[in-house]
Amino acid sequence: MDASAPASRRTLLRVATAATVGGALAATPLPAFAKSARCPLPRTLSVTAPGLYPEGVAWDPTRKAFLVGSSAQGTISVVRADGSVTPLVAPFAQVSVLGITVDAPRRRVLAAYTDYFFRMMGIIDPSLPPVSGVGVFDLATGAVRHLVDVSDGQPLPRANDLTVDRNGTIHVTDTGVDTVTTVSRDGEVLKVLRDDRFATADTGPNGIVQHPAGFLLMGRYEGGRLFRIDRPCSARPKVSEVRLDGAPASLDGMALRPDGSLVVVSNDLSLSGGRQSPDAVLVLRSTDGWRTARTVQRQTWPHEDPTTVTVTPYGDYVVSGGLREILTGVPSTTPGTFHLRRR
Repeated sequence: MDASAPASRRTLLRVATAATVGGALAATPLPAFAKSARCPLPRTLSVTAPGLYPEGVAWDPTRKAFLVGSSAQGTISVVRADGSVTPLVAPFAQVSVLGITVDAPRRRVLAAYTDYFFRMMGIIDPSLPPVSGVGVFDLATGAVRHLVDVSDGQPLPRANDLTVDRNGTIHVTDTGVDTVTTVSRDGEVLKVLRDDRFATADTGPNGIVQHPAGFLLMGRYEGGRLFRIDRPCSARPKVSEVRLDGAPASLDGMALRPDGSLVVVSNDLSLSGGRQSPDAVLVLRSTDGWRTARTVQRQTWPHEDPTTVTVTPYGDYVVSGGLREILTGVPSTTPGTFHLRRR
């Protein structure tokens, strides 16, 4: 993204962040849909919430509802099956809340946040140190438990996505400085993992998931490369690239399904040089412990610019939050509306 961003982009973020949370989250409920004991969620939720622009989504089993972040307001909100949106985490800084995940055993919601977009649009004083971190919030109340700085002294850090292991340890990717940072359950930075294969002049490490076997799967956005990270909490983690039968142009958000398959989202929001690629959702499967993987399903996505996916008891839901409007100033085809659609 060019630092001399058009005024339209700067205006979009200013308007979004200046709006009151209650006003910005006002949502138009969907028409009534047929409920069933089997699936209480519609195939598609098209939610009117001007200024929200969610990039991340997570399923909250305690509420049986979605949680979404906000790229423009620095909030986390609850989205219910009727399309209503209510605030959970109030703005805690002038940041974008990107990837989010629910740590239900510890009653926490975790979020990756960054002021990168505001900084690139000239909204934040460049002399101020960058803000990039992990937010740990109470799942029931949204109260702040920890705000953990993971900027690591870098000039343009961009915390993007995160996952949590069975012990409550958090792993967060940074697409700007090409790292994976490990944070303890109590909010202490334990280590920063770098690898030459993560590095790119464009958008780097992005989606990340914890595998039940103890390793991480992490996708590098640029080039659609997938990595397996063994012993991520040890002094010497082992990084190996997963050989894919056909890498997509990009790997954005991802989610691991109970059957062991990996759902990944691909878009062209951050491809360099104006390259274009179809929006798609892919399902990858491995039979050798994620040393190799093959694509078993590929869907061209009907809603523009999908960014990530969450697994629910009722199917896998992909969010399309209208981020292109912020990144380019080009109005969305459905302004003020974001979509959650079951694949």
